[in-house]
Amino acid sequence: MLKETDFKSYSFVQKEKIDELNGYGYVLEHKKTGARVLLIENDDTNKVFSIAFRTPPADDTGVAHILEHSVLCGSDKFPSKDPFIELAKGSLNTFLNAMTYPDKTVYPIASCNAQDYHNLMHVYLDAVFHPNIYKRDEILKQEGWHYEIADKDDELKFNGVVYNEMKGVFSSPDDVLARKIQEALLKDTPYAFESGGDPDAIPELTREKFLEFHSKYYHPSNSYIYLYGDVDFARELAFIDEEYLSHYEKKTVDSKVAMQEAFKAPETLKDTYSVSEKEEEGVYLSYNVAAGDSCDNERGLAMQILDYVLFTMPGAPVRKKLIDAGLGKDVDSYYDGGIQQPLFSVIVKNAKKGNEALFIKTLEEALREQAENGLNKKAIYSAINNYEFKYREADFGRFPKGLIYGLNFLNSWLYDDTKALELADSLTPLARLKEKVETGYFEQLIKESFLENTHKAYVYLYPEVGKNERLEEELKEQLARMKDKLNAKQLNYLIEDTKKLKEFQETPSTQEELEKIPTLDLSDISREVLPFKNKEVTIGGTTAVVHEYHTNGIVYSDFCFDMSELPEELIPYATLLTEIYRYVDTEHFSYNDLATEINLKIGGLSFQTGMNVLVWEKDAYRPYFSVHMKCMENQVADGMSLLKEVLLSSKMDNKKRLKEIISELRTKMDTRIPAAGHVYAANRALSYIDPMMKYKDTAEGIGFYEFVKKLDKNFDSNADLLMKQLVRAQMCIFRKENLTLSLTGEFNFKSLMEGEMLQFNRMLYDMPCVKTVPAFVLEKKNEGFKTASKVQYVASAGCFEKEGQEYHGALKVLKTIFSYDYLWVNVRVTGGAYGCMCNFSRNGYGFFTSYRDPNLSATLDVYKKAADYVRNFEAGKRDMTKYIIGTISGIDQPLEPSALGERSFHAYQSGITVEMIQKERNQVLDATEETIRSLADYIESMMGAGTVCAIGNDRKLEEEKEMFKQVCSLNQ
Repeated sequence: MLKETDFKSYSFVQKEKIDELNGYGYVLEHKKTGARVLLIENDDTNKVFSIAFRTPPADDTGVAHILEHSVLCGSDKFPSKDPFIELAKGSLNTFLNAMTYPDKTVYPIASCNAQDYHNLMHVYLDAVFHPNIYKRDEILKQEGWHYEIADKDDELKFNGVVYNEMKGVFSSPDDVLARKIQEALLKDTPYAFESGGDPDAIPELTREKFLEFHSKYYHPSNSYIYLYGDVDFARELAFIDEEYLSHYEKKTVDSKVAMQEAFKAPETLKDTYSVSEKEEEGVYLSYNVAAGDSCDNERGLAMQILDYVLFTMPGAPVRKKLIDAGLGKDVDSYYDGGIQQPLFSVIVKNAKKGNEALFIKTLEEALREQAENGLNKKAIYSAINNYEFKYREADFGRFPKGLIYGLNFLNSWLYDDTKALELADSLTPLARLKEKVETGYFEQLIKESFLENTHKAYVYLYPEVGKNERLEEELKEQLARMKDKLNAKQLNYLIEDTKKLKEFQETPSTQEELEKIPTLDLSDISREVLPFKNKEVTIGGTTAVVHEYHTNGIVYSDFCFDMSELPEELIPYATLLTEIYRYVDTEHFSYNDLATEINLKIGGLSFQTGMNVLVWEKDAYRPYFSVHMKCMENQVADGMSLLKEVLLSSKMDNKKRLKEIISELRTKMDTRIPAAGHVYAANRALSYIDPMMKYKDTAEGIGFYEFVKKLDKNFDSNADLLMKQLVRAQMCIFRKENLTLSLTGEFNFKSLMEGEMLQFNRMLYDMPCVKTVPAFVLEKKNEGFKTASKVQYVASAGCFEKEGQEYHGALKVLKTIFSYDYLWVNVRVTGGAYGCMCNFSRNGYGFFTSYRDPNLSATLDVYKKAADYVRNFEAGKRDMTKYIIGTISGIDQPLEPSALGERSFHAYQSGITVEMIQKERNQVLDATEETIRSLADYIESMMGAGTVCAIGNDRKLEEEKEMFKQVCSLNQ
């Protein structure tokens, strides 16, 4: 336990034991500057540091966002042009990023290595307090915006990383709607402005305003410093004081975020979003309320529970009323507690124009019915149980726990210095809420928050054909007029400025500058791989693989059914099953009651399809259908009962319900694919040449999306076939001979599950079914998919493996080099894309893909020159060490017990041995310049396939359609 005497430069404000975090929380204040400090002391080796500033925007120029990018482009002590990238490729970080929120900017890092943690913290502190932005005006131009014109005959254009990123954001109707909701409800506060930047306003940001924003807000007196985990707090806080805070005086920073005065009556805001072709539907209807105070933890949790019970859980009553009224194809809802005045929104998507009044009437009638007649108490209890399980499990996937906790603390700390630890405990307020279920508390909350609340806004978004093209044309004309007014001297200045920026971008940092970035040595890296834990046993006649990891009493089980012999025509129906299960009635439960039972009795039940590469044979893979269940040891019997109920008695004959599910899925995919275009484009490009990726595309990619669109459009004529094929798919998949069981935990699984598995196996399908291995015909389609987006997602893929060119661990190092050097410099820094990435898989295939990219053919040219870059690759010992450490950092990310079990089971299914991954690790650690150069032929082979797939702006794709065999609309 820490002592007050450990922190001489800080005042001790508060200490609190936090059971939920298995440790203690300490609130401090830096004596000289008033910097706020929060420490969480526990034994988590995944240490987290962050520094945050309150940064309320005063306009839409995105200055907070551009500054977030820019401060990481060099500083006094670390003057290289991109310390962030140097850290990314040369540290053992488990998290490294920066985030701009509507009212704050946060700079978090994490690492399990104490020296690495210190190094990362040092670089970040120097970046925020002493950035190079005051010395290099190119930084604002590169990261924010600049005029671009290389020759007097060229068009004058805007370019910049944030400028292009936000063009991508503003291409999404969901993002546009979220922005408009905040603007409507909080119109007299900084939340009315776009902290990320509106592309139309970003070019209004001047250098003077940019530097002024940093000078005003990036001061210790406006800072929130957070350290978490098994940290030497005395050492780190002394360092922070001596190196940074002690050099400042206390300053009054006017960064307080104003509260929006409640409306006396609801307000309405209307806007449009761009679509490629005319749509009869496509209207977004939203009902939005200001919902309390972010510092009120109990109320915030209650609102989240209401969201789940009324709108989110399968069969949620208010959501069902809206769907049954035929108002739209999908209903979404969310509670945003990450700002000072939380918001609650109910959104109907793909609605028809003219239904605005009916939407409000139907919603409020449904809410009033719940408030006056009483909520389903069992559903509320189940929702609270679900939240309790999640908080106890504390599994945040790839994100460090300390990071999520730290961001959550800011949701109260940022607005009230006395409430730094207000949100540290969720289990106690959940227990209080459980006591209030029978008191009418939740019904009264519906009345207060929705029905009697006048602080609400109705925000409607209507489709407008060609809006983005119209705006782009207007901008083009505006810039053309501007260019016409320039005299020769002014034009030459812009040409020279473009040249100067390009030279800055293409000139590497000096070796002296690079060597100032602290790094570890290869001796800090263990050569030993993390072993797998796979113990094969037989339980109830089924092969089970046990992974013995400590899980705090939670049983993680995966029922994995082999789909290798599922007929090709049934593949998309298997994926549909993952969307249908839990959302249709079963033999004993309505789908609403089923969700309640699951939440009351176990931790969760989910379904997914996937595939494993089989390493013993070229192009071999095994698709599977997985049922994932998590529960406590004493809940296994209930869990198995529910699993059987869902898997074996779900009713596939309710046409009305199936139509609703398909329609909702179509609507979700309409926005999901453009938002993750880099992933879908890469997978589609791979599907032209890789049988496994062809299967994946059919099961969950663009191929599956085309299947869903067709089914949605022609549902009535295809409904009988749909029901028949769903049953056929079930009969082919859920068979005893297809099942392998994965079990994670420290239990005697044989005694725990023997009887349950004997009964389960007897219930699986055993009637004859046609089994055929899919025989895909591969075709290099080279497609362009047009959307209303302002940016592109550009992919190219190929096979690098041939005789003498087998998979090599050094490809992982090459991925790091590409990601943080070649692609970063040429596609992001110079090209203006927000991101670019690549991957090389064990089965011999690889890809390049870009994210929110203003270019198309220029990006493909970068990919085509990649082999030459590798062939001429040069790096000194220090640089190679950084590339290797950065690669190991990605390999050695800490995993939660459930993920460790999944890792082991994946290896078991694929045939990957410890010896294989040890060989790969050795090849990573022993990689040299020569090793990297030897991979040039791999990249040449990969790019020799000549594949390309792009998703993006319809006009851009049409202008450069010669590179495609086919160009079509994605959503039509």
